Amino acid sequence: MKLSFYGGVQEIGGNKILLEDDDIRIFLDFGMSFSRYGKFFEEYLKPRVSCGMGDFARMGLIPQIQGIYREDLLQLLGQSVHAEPAIDAVLLSHMHLDHAAYVSFLDERIPIYCTEISRLAS
Repeated sequence: MKLSFYGGVQEIGGNKILLEDDDIRIFLDFGMSFSRYGKFFEEYLKPRVSCGMGDFARMGLIPQIQGIYREDLLQLLGQSVHAEPAIDAVLLSHMHLDHAAYVSFLDERIPIYCTEISRLAS
């Protein structure tokens, strides 16, 4: 088994942990790092909506992993689209922003598992 941390280490929030075992790849959470987000954005300076996830990718707020992001958002960035998602699922611990904020960027074919309360809160 291999664990890769793309956030949530020595910081509050930003939990994005990739668990890999043989050919199974599952993300535990896919959240926002408040400190890294705060370096670029504030109350009056927000990411550009028309840019999709572009500002997040350019600022290093989301991991640069091929095959996990939505096709429409990749096309906005002029990036190639992969035939199959590169991860098998996302397991959300709960629906706070530091654990789930960036789930909307993920390929819609990737199943997201969470509690019923978290599903209703989304």
